[in-house]
Amino acid sequence: MKILFVNNGLAGGGVEKLLNDMLPLINESGNYCELLILFDDDAKYLESLRNNGVKVQIVPKKLYNKGHFQRMLYIMNYIKNNDFDIIHANEFPLIYYCSIIKMILGKKMPKLVMTEHNTDNRRRHIKLSRPLEKLIYRNYDKVTSISDKVQEVLLDWLQPNDRDKYVVVYNGIAAENFKNSKPYERSDLVPEISGKDKLLCVIGSLTEQKNYFFMLEVMENLPDNYHVLCLGEGPLKQKIISKVQQKGLQKRVHLLGFRKDAARILKTVDVLVIPSLWEGFGLIAVEAMASQTPVVVSNVPGLAEVVGEAGVKCSVNNVEGFTRAIKKVTNDNEYARQLAKLGEKQVNKYNVRKMTKDYLELYKQLLE
Repeated sequence: MKILFVNNGLAGGGVEKLLNDMLPLINESGNYCELLILFDDDAKYLESLRNNGVKVQIVPKKLYNKGHFQRMLYIMNYIKNNDFDIIHANEFPLIYYCSIIKMILGKKMPKLVMTEHNTDNRRRHIKLSRPLEKLIYRNYDKVTSISDKVQEVLLDWLQPNDRDKYVVVYNGIAAENFKNSKPYERSDLVPEISGKDKLLCVIGSLTEQKNYFFMLEVMENLPDNYHVLCLGEGPLKQKIISKVQQKGLQKRVHLLGFRKDAARILKTVDVLVIPSLWEGFGLIAVEAMASQTPVVVSNVPGLAEVVGEAGVKCSVNNVEGFTRAIKKVTNDNEYARQLAKLGEKQVNKYNVRKMTKDYLELYKQLLE
């Protein structure tokens, strides 16, 4: 099979991490895949994919800057000029682009697959957008969701007649890479940290969804011996830095930017905290569980499903709830060990090789 994946870019988000892990495995399986991206700004995984033998095609900037029509035209011509069996779209606006291209190409369009990654998005809050969404999704041969809750919410939104084409394929990780990672000396990450200090971690793009401003409120509520590492980049970076300074948390909140050594950092910290407002899955929670690091998370659909009983779930934006949970995990060693053991079992459900196999089987069925 010859598969073309299309994605916005290769910044350090969960979708990009999945593509980085899965695409080389597809090529290893004897099939062939490429990735087409709209832009290469801040492309954290571009070098990694190319080093692993995956061709990455980038829409030329001069065309990208001309707007949606020129971008769609470029993608359509790329599809027409290559003999792909499957097109797999991720993220908006590409799921719209590919659907429209299918309307134009008709039977000349390869089989079309997309993945829904979240339980919410801005389009669902725009009046009268539902009829357009129903039309866009109708053109796909298969629509996959990364968790049961993501699919449940999507079906409730679309109310489609062709429900049988909607399936769940769980995200996966290479668990051994996290389990076998070597932890840092904590002073390598925070030079001023002492042996009695507690080290937390939040990983994710610096966006509204990841709820960093709330995490700063939690840090204000925790004792002074608690530090948090914030891994990620995003549009709210300067506002977060300003808020850290305003609250006088400069010595306890450490913004490290995007890191490729997240596996080692997860092995080093006491707790991973995920205070997100919404999550379709929560890949980083699985990575933490594979690292035998306890997780404290927002009790939101998708994320709560993935964590199961292996983590502590708190009500969204509940400062006292998160504070109590973090204190308990960091001060009760036996409780932390129990969570780590449960996490080891939970992570077995989310294997990147199984995920890759499931997608390949789905593609094969479409071509039969």
